[in-house]
Amino acid sequence: MNSINNHQSRAASGMNVFIDSYSCSRRELDTQKIYTYLRENKYTIVHDPTKADYIILMTCGFTKNMVNTSFKMIAKYKKYDAEVIVAGCIPETHKMELEKIFAGKTISTKNLDKIDELLPQVTIKFREIPDVNTRWESLNDRSLSGVVRRIHANVYPIRKVDWFILNTIIIKVLGKNFYKTFPFDRLIPETGQCYILISRGCIHNCTYCVIKNGVGRLHSKPPEQCIKEIAGGLQQGFRSFVLDADDIGPYGTDIGTSLPYLLRKIMEIKGSFTVKISHSHPLWLIKYESELDDIFKQKRVNNIFAAIQSGNDRILRLMGRPYSTKDLVKTLIAFKKSNCNLEIGVDLIIGFPSETEEEFLDTLRLFNAVHFDYGEIYPFSCHERTKASTIEPKISKHVVDQRMKVALRFLKKNNYFARRFHKSAIFFYTR
Repeated sequence: MNSINNHQSRAASGMNVFIDSYSCSRRELDTQKIYTYLRENKYTIVHDPTKADYIILMTCGFTKNMVNTSFKMIAKYKKYDAEVIVAGCIPETHKMELEKIFAGKTISTKNLDKIDELLPQVTIKFREIPDVNTRWESLNDRSLSGVVRRIHANVYPIRKVDWFILNTIIIKVLGKNFYKTFPFDRLIPETGQCYILISRGCIHNCTYCVIKNGVGRLHSKPPEQCIKEIAGGLQQGFRSFVLDADDIGPYGTDIGTSLPYLLRKIMEIKGSFTVKISHSHPLWLIKYESELDDIFKQKRVNNIFAAIQSGNDRILRLMGRPYSTKDLVKTLIAFKKSNCNLEIGVDLIIGFPSETEEEFLDTLRLFNAVHFDYGEIYPFSCHERTKASTIEPKISKHVVDQRMKVALRFLKKNNYFARRFHKSAIFFYTR
């Protein structure tokens, strides 16, 4: 707790804000926009919570581990002499649980404009702040790795030397993705990518997911605005663009357009740059296969990320995922043939209720059919009040843990950089 003198000196200004985030790329874009909004309204961003008048915490409701971590952070920051504002998905995805431990102010992902009502001395409204194109980078970490990251993020000559060494020596000797593995991923922050948030919200009803409650219904950004943001990024010197969304596949269906239409317009932009398609429900990759195939042949799209979740059709049906592994594999192989340099990322879930050992192995067999370049494997998270929570039998924690170990060994045997993070997920990259 702060001393009385400290509290009085801060209360005179009332404009110091500490920000922390434990969330996905979309919410980190939201965090960066909040940061910009605060700076525009003359708030001071502090990196020590003891000096804050307000603490804004961006939370995540994706997996049980992320939910638990978010709740631990809320409990931690409640102890400081500052007003805590909980933002992100938790206020909607785990509303009842949050109300048991926190009675303060909240901002849901689908209603970020509400921040105008929660802070004093606001002259520029949140909706007046343009979408940002870079993710929030925490400068709060006071450890050695945190210091290194701050230097790398803020001192351009050092960052330039680091990337020269990375690209000319480390990648050639140790593999192109070695620097993304622990602990090096904590030292070298992501730079050089321009994020275009092309839509918000979700239209699907996956039986295990609560995120739709947090992000709300689909709201697509007009193609013209997306093009304008890419043009602005090119002027700033960006050459790598990430098209991001809570689910990128149904982009445009609410405003009379589509993802292939937007991509074709992007391909018409002059200049040398690459595009990554992030976080797509596989249903839309299958639906748009022929159109996307033509676009990928231009070789400007160099990366797609598909949230596949399982390699077994029965489990996919239980998940509420309306596609077959046969169709998906056919589509992804076609994409690889159109562009041999196309990287494909994947999300997978292990231990969904009633999943047998053979069905788990079907998920690993996907790697034999499609050469995934990177991805994440999560143990099933059972969120209350979802359809999946009613499916029996549940797979025991011991069995799920054993399957995660099998998956980790499988990846390493198949020449991936792979590590398990806090027993909650496996992250892997091609060598």
